[in-house]
Amino acid sequence: MKRILKIIFSTVLILFAGFWVWHEYTYAMDTVIPFEVNKAELKTKVLIASQGSSLKDSLVQGIMRHYQNDSIYFKIIDAYTMFTVNIDKWDALVIINSWEYRNPPSNLKKFIQNHPDQLDKLIILSTVGSSNMALKDIDVISGESIIEKTSEYTNIIVERLDKLIK
Repeated sequence: MKRILKIIFSTVLILFAGFWVWHEYTYAMDTVIPFEVNKAELKTKVLIASQGSSLKDSLVQGIMRHYQNDSIYFKIIDAYTMFTVNIDKWDALVIINSWEYRNPPSNLKKFIQNHPDQLDKLIILSTVGSSNMALKDIDVISGESIIEKTSEYTNIIVERLDKLIK
C-alpha cells in the first residue's frame, strides 16, 4: 500500500512539475533590457515600463517611431522594476503589462497605492483575455494580446500621451 501511495504521489508531483514548466515556457514574459532614447537633459521625459513579449515590444517600438522626430527623452524599463522609479522625474509613465485573473500585478498595485496624487501621469495598457479592466481613478486600456492590434493600441497610447506631454 505504501508503495502504491509513493507511486501516486511521485506521478502527481511529476505531472505538476511538467505543467509548471509548460506554463512558464508558454506564458512567461521576457525581461525587458532597459534602454534610453534621446538625452536625459530634454525638457519632456517619458518612462515606459513594459514586460517583454512580441506585442509589448512592438508597442514600445511603435511609440518610439511616432515620436522619433520630437525632443522627448524616453527611458524604457522592465515593468517589474517599477519600485525603483521616482515618479516626480517624469511627465508621463506608460505601463504595458499583462493582468491575470482580472487583477493587476502586485508591483503595479503597490506603485499606484504609493503615488495616489500622481495618477494623472499614468497610461496603462493591460493585455488580458477579456476587456474592461479597471482600477479606481485610472483609465486602463485593456485588450487581447493579439499582434495584429499593435497599431490600434499604439494609436490609443500615443493619443493619450500627447494629452500629457504637449
